Amino acid sequence: MTTRAYRHHILRASGCLCLLALTLLAGCARQPLQPDSSRDIPTPPAIVEQWQQYQQLLISIDHWQLQGKLGLRVPDHSGSVYVNWQQQQRDYAIHLSGPLGQGTTWIRGNDNGVELENSDGKITARTPEQLMLDNLGWWLPVSELHYWIRALPAPLANEAALQRNDDGTIAQLQQSGWTLQYSRYQPVEGWPLPGRVVAQRDDIRLTFIIKNWDFY
Repeated sequence: MTTRAYRHHILRASGCLCLLALTLLAGCARQPLQPDSSRDIPTPPAIVEQWQQYQQLLISIDHWQLQGKLGLRVPDHSGSVYVNWQQQQRDYAIHLSGPLGQGTTWIRGNDNGVELENSDGKITARTPEQLMLDNLGWWLPVSELHYWIRALPAPLANEAALQRNDDGTIAQLQQSGWTLQYSRYQPVEGWPLPGRVVAQRDDIRLTFIIKNWDFY
């Protein structure tokens, strides 16, 4: 592979990841969390109550920051980006950078629209989904993903099948044709949030390593 071809491959993969991260993260602010409607192995009442409290906590939080790394593997493309995402009510600002600091992208938006800015200029769209579809030709189920990243079943999607850990947190979630594995839970303000999420469907695989969650 020539240097130019390799550079094009890296930029293409990074572009896919930037837009994927946009849809994955920006969707987190849009829909209110609903009660857990999933089915799973019977859970003791005390754990159920703890789970409900956990959901209510997520509803109340509208200022937070997330830092981590997102890997994407699809046919003919793979790569990773570092993510620093800040949320303030309905406004979000996401900074993305490639391996070894290659390239940097800013994503800013709210309910009125979204803007992606990098060294090539700016791209705007009404929604993150439309931005991804226009630039990649495919899209992912954002309405589900923004629940799944927080280890929550999506209430408006198909019924979910869950496997829980002893403390009530989700170990595996199957919903809408996707299988998600959760591990490395970390306490944030006394509540568990996942440190590693692997989502897979057919030949698409996402790996999200979350190094830090902050509520403020």
